[in-house]
Amino acid sequence: MRPKDRFSPLEFALVIGTAFGWSILFSVYALILGTTVGESASQQSFGNAHLLGVVVQEALLAPVPLAVLWVRGWRVADFRLGASISATAAGFAIYVAALVANFLINLLLQAAFPVAESALEALGAYRPSTGPTLATVVLVSLVNPVFEEVFVCAYVVEALRPRFGVTAAINASVVIRASYHLYQGIPAFPFHCAYGLLQAYVYARFGRLWPLIVSHALLDFAAFVQLT
Repeated sequence: MRPKDRFSPLEFALVIGTAFGWSILFSVYALILGTTVGESASQQSFGNAHLLGVVVQEALLAPVPLAVLWVRGWRVADFRLGASISATAAGFAIYVAALVANFLINLLLQAAFPVAESALEALGAYRPSTGPTLATVVLVSLVNPVFEEVFVCAYVVEALRPRFGVTAAINASVVIRASYHLYQGIPAFPFHCAYGLLQAYVYARFGRLWPLIVSHALLDFAAFVQLT
């Protein structure tokens, strides 16, 4: 049985570093160079090759942190999937809340920083040079939400909460999630913080992973299907 009240810095570094380390480095690099989505001259982000690459990358990376967790005593039950009709409905509710939050955040950004309007318009108007196929959109909408929510939300909260408390655990989840989405640019940063906060709070409060996966899958599908 895994000692649930013992935090391991090495375990945490291995799991998060393996799952998101490369994505965080890539995102920071894109932000520094000004090649974020909407700014980059090359329109490869969210194209078919990019989304398939995300699926392949996550499929190749996942066994490593999972192996680390298994050796450390983590089991499937520790992540409390909690799939049910009510949990699915909760996922839809989180998705709607995320859309409302995104709308309000964009309004506030444009009101507070007029220069943000053009950046948000560029992000909204962005289209990859080669759009994804519907099959790729469905595939990434199934794989990516599971990968991200298991590691950035369920694992982070379960690993940090016993030692550092629920607030610190939720904040850590938000910071990690936002950091590997920096490649989408500063205008998208507030939304990823808000969405990460919503997802982590729901998991910490209700202890179910399924609503997070459902909301994330809907968010991914709705965003990417427009690019086909």
